[in-house]
Amino acid sequence: MQVSVETTGSLTRKMTIAVASAEFEAQIANRLKSTAAKVSLPGFRRGKVPLREVERRFGATVRNEVASEVVQSSLEDAVRQEEIPMVGTPSVEVVNVDAGADLTFTATFEVLPDIDLVDLTTLKVRKPVAEIGESDIDDMVESLRKQRTVWNAVERPAAVEDRVVVDYSIKVDGEIQGEPNTDFTFVVGGSQAPAELDAAVVGMSTGESRAFPFAIQRDSTEASHNAEGIGEVALKSVEAPSLPALDETFFEAFGVTDEAPPSDDAIADDRASSDDGATGDSAAPSIGSAPTDNLGDDTGEPSAGDQEGPTAAMQRFRVNVRERMNAELEAATRNETRRQVMVSLASAHGFELPRVLVEQELEQERQRMAQLIGMPVQLADLGEPIRQRAEDRVRTRLVVREIVQREGLVAEDARIRARIDEIAAAYEQPDDVRNWIFGDEDQLQRVELGVLEDQLVDHVLSHADVEPVPASYKDVVTGHSIPEPAVQAPLAGPAVSKPTSETQEGDEIGTGEGAGDQSKGTARGRLRRWLTGR
Repeated sequence: MQVSVETTGSLTRKMTIAVASAEFEAQIANRLKSTAAKVSLPGFRRGKVPLREVERRFGATVRNEVASEVVQSSLEDAVRQEEIPMVGTPSVEVVNVDAGADLTFTATFEVLPDIDLVDLTTLKVRKPVAEIGESDIDDMVESLRKQRTVWNAVERPAAVEDRVVVDYSIKVDGEIQGEPNTDFTFVVGGSQAPAELDAAVVGMSTGESRAFPFAIQRDSTEASHNAEGIGEVALKSVEAPSLPALDETFFEAFGVTDEAPPSDDAIADDRASSDDGATGDSAAPSIGSAPTDNLGDDTGEPSAGDQEGPTAAMQRFRVNVRERMNAELEAATRNETRRQVMVSLASAHGFELPRVLVEQELEQERQRMAQLIGMPVQLADLGEPIRQRAEDRVRTRLVVREIVQREGLVAEDARIRARIDEIAAAYEQPDDVRNWIFGDEDQLQRVELGVLEDQLVDHVLSHADVEPVPASYKDVVTGHSIPEPAVQAPLAGPAVSKPTSETQEGDEIGTGEGAGDQSKGTARGRLRRWLTGR
């Protein structure tokens, strides 16, 4: 095999490969013999068809099949031989497959850029620092009350904080965009629905229909690219909220009683249940007016008029809430610090990006946006801010890969086991979850990459100038403690989900195509090899 490589651009290469005619023809001859041994033709017994007849009938097809296989295998061999960091799928053009001539083809592709890493000691990383105050606990208690809201049907026009069920659709130029939404449930004013729909239902009565303007933003920098649509909504039901009292029954729901110690998981589980349509709150606490039901003063001490029983239970409950909030704050601080590390790495390095990796990231953005708004989105509609975000992600991942390779970072076995134990501890049968993760290559790889990312962040922080940034608890857990938008390179992908018969393959982890890897789907160990260069 003869290989020559031509540089056609800063990151593009054109490789010409010639496979010797003798080797190519020998593979064709072997394939024809194999075909003759299996083929059945009229007038001949199976396996007794003359080779000349097989070649006459199937020669051209066999030649093309063998040529395709030889092209693929030869290209893979040539990339390894030349040690070329190819990304994406190459554009292949077969030049010659004639009998008696060398099989010749060209492959055009992009390569990874050379990255000149900056001195990590010159990086500045901002880390949020926050403390939990009594007012934060008040807000959390109020949020937990809202998540236990009881909804009662009412016969009056819908108002803010009511829960409504509607059917709605969006039309542009008279054509419905995407699929109509049926039985869509949301809390009015709770940021669960598009702003136009949220405003339109206020004042509507059950059974009433209404049209409202709906602006589809296609490009945040070009107002002319926005589409003016018309929404149509039909209100099917209205429910008013009723909050539970702060009493023994409420506390017992979270495992806080005179006999039982506070439950470690009850509050977290109840917070997670907010996606059942009970409120518009997210996993973060809802900040609003503090409840007045026996909360005590800002010191956390019971007020003089409180009875002993409810007050003691309240204090135990607030202690339980603080413990859970502390754990959440620690996790959110780690996540925000990690994002800030990625921001610093991206902003400190400038180099040309492979077009194919950026296009892959943009395609994922397009799919996410289309799913979010429920209608088709074209790549041209994404806008420059989204393109910049995609480029930042690609840049960050390439820098991360370079650091991992140069520093020889490898996920430590002890940290992998500790992370798996931490995940498994959240389930009723931790041993089953632990065995499932160890037995599933995809899930195990996600954990390994998560640990590797943690080690990378620790490595950067050990060299960089870390600047503490004072922040509130609310801002840290909601991701608003640092004003600039954070760039994130998700090495580990989504969290491991509970293993069930319905468990699906996780979302795309997001590290892009591996160097020299042309396989489809998730190849075993592909991302690990891509990150470490092995």
